[in-house]
Amino acid sequence: MTRTIPPSLAGIMGDLELEQPTLVTSDHLAELVHRHGVLTPPKVVAARLRDRGWLLSTGRRGVWEFAPAAVAGAFSLSDPVMPLRAFLASRPGARCALTFQAAAWAHGVADRVPSRLEVAAATADLARQLPSTLAPSAFDPRLDYVVVRGAPVLAPESVVVHMATRPADVRSWASVLEWLPELAGMMRSDALSRELEGRSASITTRTGYLLQGLRPDIATSLHARATSKGKVWFGRRASLKRHDAYWQIADTLLPFDPRTLEAST
Repeated sequence: MTRTIPPSLAGIMGDLELEQPTLVTSDHLAELVHRHGVLTPPKVVAARLRDRGWLLSTGRRGVWEFAPAAVAGAFSLSDPVMPLRAFLASRPGARCALTFQAAAWAHGVADRVPSRLEVAAATADLARQLPSTLAPSAFDPRLDYVVVRGAPVLAPESVVVHMATRPADVRSWASVLEWLPELAGMMRSDALSRELEGRSASITTRTGYLLQGLRPDIATSLHARATSKGKVWFGRRASLKRHDAYWQIADTLLPFDPRTLEAST
């Protein structure tokens, strides 16, 4: 596919080729229009570059994927995290990051990225604002985000605590078995303690219950900290799959017994 460049936009395209941005926002384009003294409104410039295949839709208004000349056509680079990056390009202050299997994939312990990226939003209100192409869950980590593959990602300790905080938000606990052992092996006890600081005893209990086979060293210390009185539910209140007397957990959700899991070697 041959893509043309209007002479009036050659300077703007030259800068984009030098910068090689993955995403171009309307504000960035307005800066380039001003820098090169182009009198055409930025919206019209964006439309012309889209029509010629230099800017591709991300599904987010005012944010486009840049298709440089090296791509040899109006073809997306098919970046799996593009939906989240596009949202953050338009909302740079938003606190959200990849979680669950999407985070495991970013950390290199899951073989595939989910069809809908799972995203932990710091508040329920922010979770509702995320585009429908993402799978949101409200969770605000204590630990800093890690930037992997150009996007914010929950630290391994934060992912596990998120799972224990909102177990019903995990879309497939069966697939968790494919990556949780390796992710648990990456965890540090001190970092997990920071992530659990200030959280309820029930979250600590569910975290220990989940990790008891994979990280017995961590689970033992968590059991000493857990001060929940009475039964703690793992999942919504429903028919039991199992009861763990040691943790006083009523498990209605997991398709596996965490006591039987073994650490990844």
